[in-house]
Amino acid sequence: MIKSIVWRRLYGIILIEVEYIANFDADDEWVDRSKCRKLNKKYGEISSLLRGKEQMVYRVRRAGLDDAQQIGELFNQYRMFYNQVSDTEGAIKYIQERLRKNESVIWMAESESELEPGPGNIAGFVQLYPSFSSVSMSSIWVLNDLFVHMDHRKQGIARQLMQAAQNFASETGAVRITLSTAISNTQAQALYESEGYAKDNHFLYYERNV
Repeated sequence: MIKSIVWRRLYGIILIEVEYIANFDADDEWVDRSKCRKLNKKYGEISSLLRGKEQMVYRVRRAGLDDAQQIGELFNQYRMFYNQVSDTEGAIKYIQERLRKNESVIWMAESESELEPGPGNIAGFVQLYPSFSSVSMSSIWVLNDLFVHMDHRKQGIARQLMQAAQNFASETGAVRITLSTAISNTQAQALYESEGYAKDNHFLYYERNV
């Protein structure tokens, strides 16, 4: 299983870097702007390799307990997006408990300036809960939470987080990922459908507070 994915933004184009596939010869690492190569890889397509100054680097990796505070702070913003009262302390505690008890798996995207490399700031996260399918007698994952900080949107981060989740689910032997979203959230729906998710037209889902 991979530990992280790194992608950089050059002139508005995303360059995916995965250690075991981004292994170019020295002469091939960068090419002139007039040249273009397409490499279809497991985590995306490297549309172009361009000379130029890199402005921002993003890395997707699985979160650990040490990341709970950063994730919790962004998780609080996620809850506020769904009209919940701000509770940063409670959000951090919730994430800590899920990670400590291995009750969820979180993939996070970090950002850092190319000019000031070092520990990055969290740009987004996706949280998966384990579950099972009785009919298929197999494990599944529930993609319960997906959120990108507003300062890092329109960078392809949500898609990269979803692809990391999809790869993780496949590697753990799950038969599928399930998710739900607000009927009014058409932007999210478009993203999900572009990643191969299909709307369920066969079942109705009910819930009851207890």
